[in-house]
Amino acid sequence: MPVITIAGNDGISIEKKREMVEKVSQVVAEAYDLPIDAITVLVEAYPKESIGVAGKLLSDRE
Repeated sequence: MPVITIAGNDGISIEKKREMVEKVSQVVAEAYDLPIDAITVLVEAYPKESIGVAGKLLSDRE
Protein backbone atom coordinates (compact mmCIF):
# COMPACT_ATOMS: atom_id res chain seq x y z
CA MET A 1 0.00 0.00 0.00
CA PRO A 2 1.36 3.45 -0.91
CA VAL A 3 2.79 5.71 1.76
CA ILE A 4 3.26 9.35 0.80
CA THR A 5 5.46 11.65 2.88
CA ILE A 6 5.05 15.41 2.62
CA ALA A 7 7.67 17.48 4.42
CA GLY A 8 7.52 21.23 4.92
CA ASN A 9 7.54 24.00 7.47
CA ASP A 10 5.06 24.09 10.32
CA GLY A 11 3.18 27.11 8.95
CA ILE A 12 0.15 25.23 7.59
CA SER A 13 -3.15 25.14 9.47
CA ILE A 14 -4.86 21.90 10.49
CA GLU A 15 -7.69 22.74 8.08
CA LYS A 16 -5.24 23.02 5.18
CA LYS A 17 -3.53 19.77 6.26
CA ARG A 18 -6.90 17.99 6.19
CA GLU A 19 -7.60 19.33 2.70
CA MET A 20 -4.13 18.41 1.45
CA VAL A 21 -4.27 14.87 2.85
CA GLU A 22 -7.69 14.29 1.29
CA LYS A 23 -6.67 15.57 -2.15
CA VAL A 24 -3.33 13.74 -2.22
CA SER A 25 -5.00 10.53 -1.08
CA GLN A 26 -7.62 10.78 -3.83
CA VAL A 27 -5.04 11.35 -6.57
CA VAL A 28 -2.77 8.51 -5.42
CA ALA A 29 -5.71 6.13 -4.99
CA GLU A 30 -6.80 6.86 -8.56
CA ALA A 31 -3.27 6.48 -9.93
CA TYR A 32 -2.79 3.10 -8.24
CA ASP A 33 -6.40 2.03 -8.82
CA LEU A 34 -6.79 1.36 -5.10
CA PRO A 35 -9.42 2.31 -2.54
CA ILE A 36 -8.59 5.50 -0.67
CA ASP A 37 -8.43 3.42 2.53
CA ALA A 38 -5.20 1.88 1.22
CA ILE A 39 -3.38 5.23 1.10
CA THR A 40 -1.29 6.58 4.00
CA VAL A 41 -0.09 10.18 4.05
CA LEU A 42 2.55 11.35 6.52
CA VAL A 43 2.85 15.11 7.04
CA GLU A 44 6.21 16.04 8.52
CA ALA A 45 6.29 19.61 9.83
CA TYR A 46 9.58 21.27 10.63
CA PRO A 47 10.11 24.63 12.34
CA LYS A 48 11.56 27.35 10.14
CA GLU A 49 14.84 27.23 12.07
CA SER A 50 15.25 23.61 10.95
CA ILE A 51 14.90 24.23 7.18
CA GLY A 52 17.64 25.68 5.00
CA VAL A 53 17.06 27.09 1.51
CA ALA A 54 19.78 28.65 -0.64
CA GLY A 55 22.25 28.44 2.22
CA LYS A 56 20.07 30.22 4.77
CA LEU A 57 17.60 29.12 7.41
CA LEU A 58 14.00 30.02 6.63
CA SER A 59 13.83 31.77 9.99
CA ASP A 60 16.67 34.07 8.87
CA ARG A 61 15.11 34.90 5.49
CA GLU A 62 12.13 36.79 6.86
